Formats: sequence, structure tokens, C-alpha cells
Amino acid sequence: MSNRLERFRKEMAAFEGAADPARSVERGHYVPHPKKSLADKIAGQIALRPSSTHLLIGGIGSGKTTELLIARDRINELEDTYAHYLDVSLEADISQMNPGVLIAMAGVAMSELISDSGHQKMGESIETIRKLAYGYQERFFEYNPAYDPPEPPPEYWTRFVERKGIIPVGPKVPEEIQKLLAAINSIKQILSEKYGTIVLLLDGLDRLYEDKLFLELIQDIKVLSGLGIGVVLVGPIQEAYSQYKNRFESSFNSFSYQPCFDVVKDPDARDFFAKILAVRASEGFLEQSSVARLILYSGGMLRDLMNLTQSAIEEAYLSGSDNLQPAHVDVAAQSFGRAKVFGISDEALDTLERVSREGKFIPRTEEDMRLLVEGKILEYRYPELRHAVHPALSPLITKTKV
Repeated sequence: MSNRLERFRKEMAAFEGAADPARSVERGHYVPHPKKSLADKIAGQIALRPSSTHLLIGGIGSGKTTELLIARDRINELEDTYAHYLDVSLEADISQMNPGVLIAMAGVAMSELISDSGHQKMGESIETIRKLAYGYQERFFEYNPAYDPPEPPPEYWTRFVERKGIIPVGPKVPEEIQKLLAAINSIKQILSEKYGTIVLLLDGLDRLYEDKLFLELIQDIKVLSGLGIGVVLVGPIQEAYSQYKNRFESSFNSFSYQPCFDVVKDPDARDFFAKILAVRASEGFLEQSSVARLILYSGGMLRDLMNLTQSAIEEAYLSGSDNLQPAHVDVAAQSFGRAKVFGISDEALDTLERVSREGKFIPRTEEDMRLLVEGKILEYRYPELRHAVHPALSPLITKTKV
């Protein structure tokens, strides 16, 4: 293998954080925020009130998962509190979830924390949680009067009935939920002896589009809190504009918002993104003008910064270059913008053109909200509240209209 290929593979691997933020944290790629981070805020709130509940919303790719993972590590430095991270979107189709699913997921996660010695005491509770969460097969023996006495029972007397689990989309059955809560409470008592208060960091619901469903799922958080379990829940960005916004906020002890970083108007944000690139790339690989372009085209979205950088690295390798130059970033940004413009309706294009021209955006329709959720329109809150079309998409709007 050539030294050049080996080097480029290493550069590509350094920006894999978009796929798995946990690996980035493990590799030491985390860069503290220029101001007080969400990780600091969440960890501090949990330290004061371990069994409290918190809602965290923000755009997809804005860095919420990384902040949750850092908060988890800081919470776990406390002697009497233990935080466990769980991506619920990996367990079920979030658009099809019903009330009770988050409780079942919490139960499974907590049962996995029981040590071998604890398993002996809690075997029945663990089995109950798993059966109710994932479903089970129930066996019945039916008496056949043609055989007397019915002993031993012939095999064809046996009847099996499939019982659906609560995960992923099972119906909400009050009796099953009560059994589940009783089992969770028993396990919690054992866990509290070793860990103290259990705090669940539930990620992945930022891709949920339905306000009413999210409102129903919040009931699960209230139930878990009633058992003395702390919860940090990640929610979708549109909840900041929802008609249920007040109900969402009042259901939690705190409400936090992770906006995009304004790399245009906030010098600290630009420095923050520059440090993220510097801590990952090898010395001399990124030209300074390339760094500036990557930051600008990212729009202040951390995941977009990672994806754009990887695309630019690929372009640099294929072009025969030994480092990443501005021209490679421009090609990557054009490709990224074309992907974002695909499937946009004429009405949405009118909206994007207006936002690009006026810098103002108030989402009123479902399509407006989708532009915000999908990161085609970006929201900034510091140093001032403003909206902008994603910079990789902006050059294509006029061309597309023409």
C-alpha cells in the first residue's frame, strides 16, 4: 500500500464522527464549546436533581448526541448517580411508536445493567421485562375428550399463541404496563445499591415529525420520573414552533435548545469549528483557505462539516493532490448542495428564495417545517436570532428557479 493511500485513509477515518459520535469521543476528538456547553448544563442540572427530567431539541446534526455522551461521562463521575445513553431510533421505527415503548426500552436497558449476582435475585423481573418488551410465545394444553385419561398429553393437544411485545409497535395494554413498571421498580432497587440514581439519556426522537405522537410519548417520561429515574430526552426541532410548545416545556424540569453555530457572525463559532478540523486532520493536510471554506459551507452544522470534509478528501485523492485544497472543497459543496435541492417543490423554492433575500423565516406550514428539520433552512440564535438558507444550497436556488 502506498504512503499516499495510507495517509488519505487515515484522514477519511478521522472524520467518521458523523456516523458514530461515540467513536469521536473515544478518540479524543471532542472540542469544548467556546461558551457554556449543553453537556455542562445537563450534567450540572442532573448533579443537583438526579431524578429530574429535561428536554433537549435542535436540528439533526447540530451536535446533540456528542453533548449527551460528554454529559453522560461527566454525570458518571458522581458517586451517587449513573447515566446510561440509549438511541431509541435503533430499537424501533420512531414514527410508529406507541405510549409505553419508552418505558419498555428503559426497562430493557436497566435490566442489562444488572450484574451476574443481581441476575440471581432479579431473574423473574428481568424475564418479565424482556417478555413484555419483545413479546413471547404462550403455550396452552387443550383437553381432547377422545382420549381418557388425557395422560400424558399428546403433542397435538398443544396450542401456541404469539403475544406481541410493546417494542417496537405493540399496543398499549394497561395491565402489561403495570407489570412492566413493577418489574422495573424491583430492578431499580437493586441498581440503586450499586449506582445510586439512574439517569436515562434517550436520543433519536429528533427525527419524529408528529407533534401529537411526541406529546403522547412524553407521558412515558412522566411515568419513569415517578419511579425516581432521571431522564434527558432529545426531541425534534419543530417543537420550538409547535402549538403544543407550552405543554412540552411544562412536562419537563428544563428545556434546552441546540441551534446551529453562526459561523458567519460569531468569531468564537468559527474558531470552534477550526479547532474541530485541526484536532482531526494531520498537520499540513488542510490549507487555511480550505478550512475557511469548509466552515462556511457547513452552515454551522457539525455533521455537515464532517460530511463535507470527507467528500472534499475524496475529491483531493481522486484528483491526485497530496493535500486538501479550496477547489476540492468547492466541488464537495456543489455536490452536497445538489443533493439537498433534490425533490424541493416550487413552493419550497419560493420560500428558500425569500429567506435568502430577506433573512427572515416563520414556519407556518408542514412544508416550511420540513425545510427547517431537513437543514435546508438554518436557525441561529447567537449572537442574534436569524435564519439563512444552507450555504451549500444557496447558490443553486436562483439557478433552479431559472
